[in-house]
This record gives sequence, structure tokens and C-alpha cells, in this order.
Amino acid sequence: MESLDPSMLALTQSRAPLLIGVRHHSAALSRAVPEMLDAFAPQCLLVELPSDLADWIEHLADPQTMAPVAISAVHDQHGLFFYPMADFSPEWVAIRWARQRGIPVVPCDLSVAAKTPLSNLESSESDAQWEQAPTTLLDRLLHRTGESDTGGLWQRLVESPGFEAEPDAIRAAALVFGYAVRHSTPDISSRDLVREAAMREAIRMAPKHSAAVIGSFHAAALLPEVVRSQEQHDAAILAAAIAESSDGVGVSLVPYSFEQLDERSGYPAGVRDPVWHQRMWESRTCLDADAAAAELVTAVCRRLRQDGHVAGMPDAAESLRMMRDLARLRGLRVAGRGELVEAIQTCLVQGDLMGRGRAVAKAAGEILIGDRIGTVTPAAPRCGLAVDIDRQLDALKLPGRDSFGGQSRSTRRAASGAPARVDEDAKEIQLDVLRRPRDRARAVVLRQLNAAGIPYAERIDEVERGHRENLIERWRVGWQQGTAATIESVSRYGVSLRQVVEGLVRTAGRIPGQDFSDTDDLPATILGRLRIATECGLVGLTRRTLTQISDSFRAAAGLSELVTAVTIITRIRAGHLPGLPPDIAAAYPPWVEVFIWPHSVDTITACLEAGLERLAGMSGSQAPQDVTAIVDLIDWMTGDLQAAVMSDLSEPASESGRVRLTQWCRQTMRSGSDRMRGAGAAALCMLDEQSDAAFVALTRGWLDSATDREGRTRLKDSLAGATQVLLPRMQSDPLWLGGIGDGIEHMSDEVFLSRLPSLRGAFAEFSPADRQRLLSVCLSELDERDTQLNASGSTLPFDQQGDPATIADELVLLRQADLAGRDAIEKRYPAIDQWLAKASTSNSKTPHTAQEPASDDTKARSTQRAASDFTTADRWRLVFGLPPDSNSATVSRCATSLDQLYGRGRGEGARAGLSGRPPGRGGGSEAPQPTTAQWADDLEALFGSDLCQEVLGAAAGAGRLAAIELLDPETVTPSIELLEQVLSLAGAMPESKIATLRRLARRITEDLAMQLAVRLQPALHGLSSPRPTRRKNRNLNLARTIRDNLANCHRRPDGRATIVAERLMFRSPAKRQMDWHVTFVVDVSGSMSASVIYSALVAAVLDALPALSVKFLAFSTEVLDFSEQVTDPLSLLMEVQVGGGTNIGLGLRAARAGISVPARSIVILVSDFEEGVSVGSMIAEVRALVDSGVACLGLAALDDLGVARYHQGFAAMMAGAGMPVAAVSPENLARWVGDQIRRAQTTS
Repeated sequence: MESLDPSMLALTQSRAPLLIGVRHHSAALSRAVPEMLDAFAPQCLLVELPSDLADWIEHLADPQTMAPVAISAVHDQHGLFFYPMADFSPEWVAIRWARQRGIPVVPCDLSVAAKTPLSNLESSESDAQWEQAPTTLLDRLLHRTGESDTGGLWQRLVESPGFEAEPDAIRAAALVFGYAVRHSTPDISSRDLVREAAMREAIRMAPKHSAAVIGSFHAAALLPEVVRSQEQHDAAILAAAIAESSDGVGVSLVPYSFEQLDERSGYPAGVRDPVWHQRMWESRTCLDADAAAAELVTAVCRRLRQDGHVAGMPDAAESLRMMRDLARLRGLRVAGRGELVEAIQTCLVQGDLMGRGRAVAKAAGEILIGDRIGTVTPAAPRCGLAVDIDRQLDALKLPGRDSFGGQSRSTRRAASGAPARVDEDAKEIQLDVLRRPRDRARAVVLRQLNAAGIPYAERIDEVERGHRENLIERWRVGWQQGTAATIESVSRYGVSLRQVVEGLVRTAGRIPGQDFSDTDDLPATILGRLRIATECGLVGLTRRTLTQISDSFRAAAGLSELVTAVTIITRIRAGHLPGLPPDIAAAYPPWVEVFIWPHSVDTITACLEAGLERLAGMSGSQAPQDVTAIVDLIDWMTGDLQAAVMSDLSEPASESGRVRLTQWCRQTMRSGSDRMRGAGAAALCMLDEQSDAAFVALTRGWLDSATDREGRTRLKDSLAGATQVLLPRMQSDPLWLGGIGDGIEHMSDEVFLSRLPSLRGAFAEFSPADRQRLLSVCLSELDERDTQLNASGSTLPFDQQGDPATIADELVLLRQADLAGRDAIEKRYPAIDQWLAKASTSNSKTPHTAQEPASDDTKARSTQRAASDFTTADRWRLVFGLPPDSNSATVSRCATSLDQLYGRGRGEGARAGLSGRPPGRGGGSEAPQPTTAQWADDLEALFGSDLCQEVLGAAAGAGRLAAIELLDPETVTPSIELLEQVLSLAGAMPESKIATLRRLARRITEDLAMQLAVRLQPALHGLSSPRPTRRKNRNLNLARTIRDNLANCHRRPDGRATIVAERLMFRSPAKRQMDWHVTFVVDVSGSMSASVIYSALVAAVLDALPALSVKFLAFSTEVLDFSEQVTDPLSLLMEVQVGGGTNIGLGLRAARAGISVPARSIVILVSDFEEGVSVGSMIAEVRALVDSGVACLGLAALDDLGVARYHQGFAAMMAGAGMPVAAVSPENLARWVGDQIRRAQTTS
């Protein structure tokens, strides 16, 4: 202290006023402030709060207000003050002390409404010290204490010594800290200088015997000498700071939470680990503080154990020992937060930063941050958020809270008899968002309200579909019954609507206590944040989020996410987003600000490049959403949006992208999955790289080759993929389904029925309305054009079907047209009735009149059609799953049988009468639904035994449990597809039927395992793990024999070397000695069902080898060890529950924990690499395995085809970390395992 500036004595001895320098959150000062004030007994208390809060002091001091709370004052143009308070906030303690003793409290800080003068303000401190002193006072203190930042220095100077210390000593230490920081700051901001002038003015106006609780940084500027000497200077500064009326300042007192109070949440004026500070405030002695620390460490360990990690009393005791030792080594009376955190990191993390470290961080965050939420006295005025929303609605001429009547909505509806869907309070408005700036602002505010979850507005027009969007938006707006309550509930996130939306977006999915969560850097999270930010016109958040679309985003994002990012950035560049106009003329401050992203073209190009790379991992996909992503990519490349935005580039990325996309489509048609083959063929048509005739011929080939199970599966999936891409074209031109139409028209009934389930399945995933449009187009080329009007009006537009008045009007119009046509014909041909009568008589007498001979093909078609029970129109209706018009019993049975499997569809038109019955009618003349047994009999009679088995298996997989009883285990044909369907019922079957399921599954599993063992035998033949031995046998260990006899090497006369083998070495026969360890780490998320089955079967085959021990770990978002069931693949598969998310790092961590001999261990990861939790953890685990010497292999698919659907970006990361990635068949996997073992044997 003796080396400090002498003016420090003036600070500590100041009594006019008593200067109490604080930090906004300090447990030590909060404990000491009441004693200081009791000893001084001030007549007035000045607190560093804006003067605008004078009327709110009583609400802060109200006993019903419980910390934590946050008080804020905001002005549209001049600034924002946001200050959270807790029990360990010195200002909070001082205010409540003053209320208890009846002492007036004066907020002495500058008004939020005051402007800071633009001219440069000079500090009263001299700048000469900066030129003279090479090091500052703060530098010397940091060096002396060994701390690296001011937070640690405050802990060392104030918090830790504050226990059992005199209040004046704590006050002096805090003032020393503030003085050191102030005199180590070269430039004090103009705003701070004006604030200090306002504080000095408040001191002049206060009684002489006052106390001032202010930030310790400002204490030196509030000394009595400075207050006297700066009076005229302060008057000039405050006169220049033109303050507007305080009515323009919105003040809000809202409940706050410890989670928000933690500074890592992103909210201002926070502190790390609020629970720690709360417990230190509650502690009065060193023993109390030590006991509190022990409780917190024990709670962290308990939480770790609850999460499944090892953390017992020895770990807690060691953490406490280290914490106390650190405090003693640093000369501290009691350990502080720094010592606690350092001990936890050392003793609990144990060096595993990526794995256990994350778990410890999560547990410590939950314990040290807590979930405490404060309350505000009911006497406080409405929150600032409500005031802000009212002001915005009024300024934009939108209905406010006055538009909501006093009577509840349900009561008024019941009284009026109005339909429930009509809201009498709501007002419908139209917004021309791209041409009227105020409408832009309205659209932005309505989107912000929706993003905040405040019930006020509902968009009722059709939102943008794909890359098409509406220019005019229609909204239904109005103050609702829950609007005010929701505003109050979200007010803790901010005092303005914009701040609330940003707070909600920023904290969504975040783990308490972490600056970011594991999901913050996932592409889906980034895109969700970007979508909200762009729609709501949040310029700052949009700019920050756009910077996250970097290399790491592009490496982790899937194709659909990359296309979404490209679309959003393109819309920003084109100015299609109401809240982010690129032109100043379209702005409408403060709601709509100009926004320009200079890197948009580079980002678009890079995302497109990454998207094209991602196609490599999609060739084996069977997922409709992947086809949708490809369609979006094609739409973007061929659409008007990219052409308009990228037209200024000499070589747009879309041009080269079209070439690469075309190449991928051609390659996928040759080697992709069935669905992707169809999608690839259709995509070539969209890109004008394939003629429509070639596509028609291709579809006809799919139809003709569907003669077995494989062919029928190919027909179903390929046609579904093609239809998904070409659906708009198919609904407008019958040419695209011409190949299918020509085929089914000329097929016999038997052949048609064999293809029908596959054809129906191809279109089952589309909505009834889509299928109705397809039917209308296909029938337009036939004599039966489906123009008749049936009782349900199913040929009418969807919004008119089932309306009796509309149907009656349509019948009248059709009858009038019919009569008018008849009259016109009779006028033109008066003898028409006689001609028709003669023709009828002639035909009845002469069945075969003399006509031009028909061709053989025409005769065959006529004969076949006459003998067929299915007309062409009925065949199309059966294919599309729409009710047939024929009265044929066979046709009706066929339609009903397929409806039992595929249902009648979902989506558009599902409730609009497409089933042949008007909506709303409960009756009908249809036959009752058949029982499962009757349905099986119908399937057998209509489709034959093979198809019946397929359909029943598909029905069982879809959840029809009774179908499983109709599959005969003795005659069923084993297949992976059937086993998938059977296993999907394992968790849904009642106990009474599980025996049937298990018997069927065992028969299929045993047959498949036997077949697989035969297939793998060549790859595993001779595989052993022998020991070198001198015992003679047939297996000579040549390498070891040569190495042991190198001393007997002789040179021949011709120069060649000869080794005389005196000691021969042999390989001992293989025994069950578990020399090599193979660990299967299998992803059981929803997309991996086939690979899970193959993994279990291959693991069983490998486990039968004497040289191998096999473990089987199944993971999704948790890990289960099925190693005990490896020998019985059926038991393993019955226990595995396929579905859920993907946490690859967790699965690999479990595998690494079970490895004892890395050099003789193999880890086989079977996954689609769609990591959904933490990319960093996944890569870290791979590197840990590879660095330890484990042989690793990543399998994107394990099946007979060897074609996979996987995340190409993540797979590339895994390969870069040392784990090769491939899609292989079981034979190739066995061959790889054998090669790994043989290579090790050769080098041993």
C-alpha cells in the first residue's frame, strides 16, 4: 500500500460523501455494506443507477420483490441500461437497507435519455503518466498476485480476504482495485465522463452526510476536491448533454434467473456461477465458506453419477483437498471460485477434455449456475416489454390491447352461435411487403411476435413454397386472451421485442454454464437461427450468423441444409426479405434497416460446391427427404432466382454445377439405390439431359422386369423416386407416365395383378389430391375420361366436394348441356332417330359386318380387353389408390385389399371426399372392412402365395400385428427385408403373440446366418492367431525361421547368400485364446436397420472363430452393450431398438474404454455419419483410437449391395482423422478383418 498513489488516502478517508466502491456483483461487499452504512448512518443514500429509475426504487426495495430481478431503462435513440440484481449485488443490499431505516435513495447516474456530446471530452487525469510509466499500477498488482485478468485480481484483493475482515478493510481493497483499473486505462469514454459529471452534480445536491454506492472505477472522480473543482466544467458538460423528456424512457422491472445472470448466457452485466456467489454471500465465516464449497463439489459429483459417470467420494475429497491447498499456496484465507474451478478441472476431468470434460462442464454448470428465478412485487407497473409492444403497435397502426373485449372469446362464440374458427376480435390485413416500407415494418413486427411465441398474429395466405413466394401477405391479427400473459412470461429476456427475440434465439438449446452448447455449431441450429434472424429483420444477429456459414458449417451440413443456406442468402441478396432491404429507399427505421452482405456470392458458391460434393454420399439413399433435397438443388439451378442474382458473374457456379450434377445422375442410374436410380433418371429430364422418350422406355423396362421380388422392389422404389422429381410434369402431361400406361393397358389380369402392389406402393406416399390429378391426366387419353359426376362430387374442385348445393347446380348444368346438344344434333340431322334404329337392328342381326380387316394386334387387344375384369381406367384407379367406378367384385376386392396395406393417404385431399364418400357423411353402401384372415385369403386368391407373403410382411412391418400370425415359419422365404419387418414389431407385440414372432424371426435369422457363414468362409479360411513354437507341424513360420537363423548366413561362390536353418520355427494351431478383439460400434438410428441386421450376423460369424473375441455396442444417443448376446444374433436383434438420434462420439468413447490391447484390437463403426450431437467429440474419439494403435474402419453401409447413404462431409472428416470409410458387403468386411490380422502376423 505504501507504494500506491498518495491520493488513495483521500479515497479511503472520504466522508463527504462516504464513497463505497463496488463491483456490480460482490458477495464480500454485499455482506459488509450493511455494517458500513450502520456505522456511518447517512442522511441520504446515492446509488449508481440512472435518474430515470427514481420512481422504481420503492419496487426494488419492496419485500415482495425477490432476487434475482433485472431493472432496465431504454430510449429509442440514446441508449439502453440493463442491470440484473441478486442478493450478492451491493446496490441491491444498500437499497433494501435504506428502506428498512427510512433513508431516501437517490439514483445519481446520468439519464438514459441524455445525449453524449459529440465533441471530445478531456479527462481530468493527466496523460503524462502514460508516457512516463512503462508499467501501470494495475500491471504491478497483477504481477504481484500472479493473476492474469481483473476478475481474478478482484477475487484476490476483495472476495477471498473479505471473510472475517473489517468492513473498512474490504472497502479500502475495493477502492484500491477501482483506482488501479482507472489509472491504467488510457482513454475514458465520453459517456463515462458525462456520467461522472452527473454523479458529481447529484452529490452537490445531496445532504453533506451522505453515502454513495458507486462503481469503484468512478470513485476517484467523485472525491470532494474533484466535486468542488469541477463544478463549472460539469455544468457545461451537462448542458451540452441535451436531455429529452423522461416520458421517452421505458423502464421495466422483470423477474430474472440465475441462468441468465451467468455471464456466459450472453446477457449483459452477468457473473460466472451465480450459485457460488449466492453461497458465499450466505456464508459469514471461513468455515461456512469451506462447508459451502464442499457441498457444491459433492453435488457436482452426485450429478455426474446420475449421468452415468464415475465420480465418488474419493473424487470429491481430492477436489476439496486440492482446492484448499491452492488457497494456502496463494496465501488466501479461504478458497475462491478460481481455486474451486481449477480443482474440479484437475480432479474430475482427469485430462479427458473432449469426453469426460464435457460431462463435468455440464454437471458443474447445472450445480453452480442453478435454476433460481426471482419475483417482482405485484405493485410494480407493467413490464417494459409490454410498453414497447404497445408503442410499436400504435406507431404501425396495428390493433392493440384495446381491440380485445372484456368478454372471453369462447363465451361470445357460444352466445352468437358463430363457428369456432372465426375470431370476432381478429382483423385481416394485407401487406405489400416489397413495395410499401410501412408494410415491411408491419411484417417484421408480426414475425417477431410469432418468433417470441406471443399469440397475436397468424399468417393465412399460402406461405412460400420452394423458391416461389407471395408478393402480398395476408395476416389475421388481434389482441388475444393469452397475449398479455405471454408478454409477461417472456419479458425476462429483454425490454424490447427485438431484444426478446434475440435472447430466445441465442439461448435455445444451450446448456447452462457454457458459452455455447454442443448443438450451437450444428448446421440445423445455425440455419434455424439464421431463418428467424432474417425473417425478423435482426441485422446484428443475421450478420453474426452468416459468418458462421464457414468451412466448418459446409463440412458438417447435409445437402438439404446447404441448399437452404444458399436459398436464404440468395433471397437476402435479391432483397426478397422484408426485414433486410438492400436499398435505403425501402428502409423504415427503426424497424427495418438497410442490410448488405458483401460476401454473399462467395458464400453461395462455396455452399453449392459443398452441396455437389455431398451428392457422393446420397447414391444409396432410400429416403424421400433426400430426393426432396436433390429436387431443391435442381430447382435452384434451373430457377429464375439464381439467374437474376448470379447474372453478373462471368461463370456462375450453377453452370459447372449442372455438369457435375448430370454426371452424378448418370452414375447413380448405374450403381445407386432403386429410389435414387429413379430420381437420377428424372433429374436428367429436368436438366434437359435425357429425352422424354428415353425416360418412358426406362419406366416400361422397370414394369416389364418386375417378375420377382427384386424386380418388384425396383419398380416400386424407382418409380416413387422418379415421380417425386417429375410430379408437376406428370400432372400436366400424360407422356411421362406413358410407359407405365402402355404396359398396364396391354397386360393380362394375372400379370397386372403381380405388378399392382408395387405400382400402388410407388404412389402411396403422395397425397390423394396429387394422385387424383395424376389420374385425371392419365384418363385424358382414354375414352373413359372420368367426366361423369358421382354422388360425392369427387370430380369437382376439392373445396366444393361434398357440398349438396354445388353438386345439384352441377347436375343441372350438365343436364342442360345434354339437352342442348341433343337439340343441336336433331336440328342438323332430323332423321337421326331413324338412322340409330336401323343401325341397332342391323347390328343385332349381323354381329360381324363386312369391314376393313383388323390387324392381328388390334384383334388381340380387343379379345384381351373383352376377357379382362379390369378396364384401363380401373387399372389406373387401382394404381393410384382411388375408388374404382367398376361394379366388378374382383376390382372391388383388389382395391380393398391394397387399401388395407397402404391406406387412403395423407395430406391434401385426404378429407375432401376422394374416398368416394362426401366428407361429413357417416353412412355408405361399402362392404365392411375384412378381417386379417379374410384379407390374407383375398391376397392369396388375387396375387398368389409369393406376393401374399410380401404384402403380409409389409403389413406387419407397418404395424398390423395380426398379419404376423399368417406368415408360416416353415415355408417363408428368408430375406433381410422380411427380417427387418419382423423385428420392427418386437417392442409392439403383446406377450401372448411374442412366441410366434420369435419363432418366425429365429427361422429367418438361422437361415440367413447359415447362408452368410458359407459366404464368409473363403475370406476367413486359414485365419488364426498362432504362437511361434519349435514343435513340428505342417505350418512353418518362415519369417521367424529366417530371422532366428541369420547368424548362419553364408555367401556362395556365385555371390548369392544362403541360410542354413539349424532351428526351425512353426506356428502353433489356433486356440480359443482371444488374441484379437473386434468391437462393432453400430448406429441403431432409424436409417440403419438393414446394416444393424448384417452387423449382428457378421459379428456372430466372427465370434465363432477361435482367434477372435467380439464385442457389440449399439448406440443412438446412448450406448448399450450387447456383447453377451453376440453368439445369439436373434436375441441381440430382438433387444435392439432401432430409432432415435446419433451420438457417434459417445459410441466410440465406450469402445475405447473397453480396449485393453490397442495393437491387437479392431473397431468397426457402422453408421451413416449423420452426427447430431457433437462433431468435435466424434473427431476427437477417432483420433484417440487411431493414435493408440487401434485398427479402425468406418462402414457407411453393410449389406449385399455395398451402396450407402451417408453424410459425405462427416465421413471425409473421419477419414482425415485416420478412420477409412467405405460401404462394403459382408464378404469384403470379413476379407478386411482377415487382412488386418494376417498383416500383423507377418510383421510379428
